[in-house]
Amino acid sequence: MLSALSPARQTQRDRILSLLRSRDGAWVPLPEILELHISQFGARIFELRRQGFVIENRTGRDDSGAVLSYYRLVNGKHSVTGAKPASADFQDRPRVTGLPLWDSAVRR
Repeated sequence: MLSALSPARQTQRDRILSLLRSRDGAWVPLPEILELHISQFGARIFELRRQGFVIENRTGRDDSGAVLSYYRLVNGKHSVTGAKPASADFQDRPRVTGLPLWDSAVRR
């Protein structure tokens, strides 16, 4: 299922997600992702992962020794565990640095 937004209106994350979803769990080679002309594609994939999408990546070498990278969306959506996105977990953790400026537990 592709996003209902036109390609011109999609965010960079939407464009990557649409590509991965269109492959239905198959590995997508990095050059195809780069064809989307997204700067810092790794950051966009990281953001999708933080939203709860399970995106795997793997690398390998071809016969000439060049490194090849691939990405895929697992189960088409979010984590099968139903876990909250990582960003929510991070925000909910208690701060225990012992530094008053950074440690919310120290502030009262």
